[in-house]
Amino acid sequence: MAASPVLRDIYNAYREQRGEEDDGFLFEDEQAPISRLDVLVYRPTTATDMTSFATIGMAANAMPAVPGPGRGGRAELHLGRRGPLTRPEEHAIAVRLANLALHPFITGMQLNWGHMIGFGEDFPTFPGCRAVFLAGPLSAEGLDYVHTSVGAVRVLNVVPITDAERQRGRALPPVDFAQSLLEHADIFAERPQ
Repeated sequence: MAASPVLRDIYNAYREQRGEEDDGFLFEDEQAPISRLDVLVYRPTTATDMTSFATIGMAANAMPAVPGPGRGGRAELHLGRRGPLTRPEEHAIAVRLANLALHPFITGMQLNWGHMIGFGEDFPTFPGCRAVFLAGPLSAEGLDYVHTSVGAVRVLNVVPITDAERQRGRALPPVDFAQSLLEHADIFAERPQ
């Protein structure tokens, strides 16, 4: 089946910003709320020491329009991890992102900047991080939205956080929490234990 116009627009925007992906993982299930989700992988280069991940497929449908900020809309997930990873590590992260992309469609609750989502186990390659914080752009070059033929698609940056960071995040406004994370930790790497 051909990709929808919104997903083609997102793919083209990623290509324009990042170039061609190095690898990717495809998740398909005709019975799932998202029948196809791709997780693109961009490996470290001489210009950057980051392995980056970007989903394409979550924005095929608008998230539930529940009360609160965001009012539904479409979104895709991004995640950065400092350094090179093995293919099994990349796969484990892609699986977690694919499951997170399903979250709003299974729970009926949208995802938005400032939300924290807990897991029962560590986020892959981030020991001690059993939750994630969803942030807007984390740098001046970061995307906030991808503009498509059906409107803006929000980019949710997935930041794995520790239990202590999650507690601190509950006491701060989301923008202040994001700033404190950037100031006090390398959010793209394992935290000291």
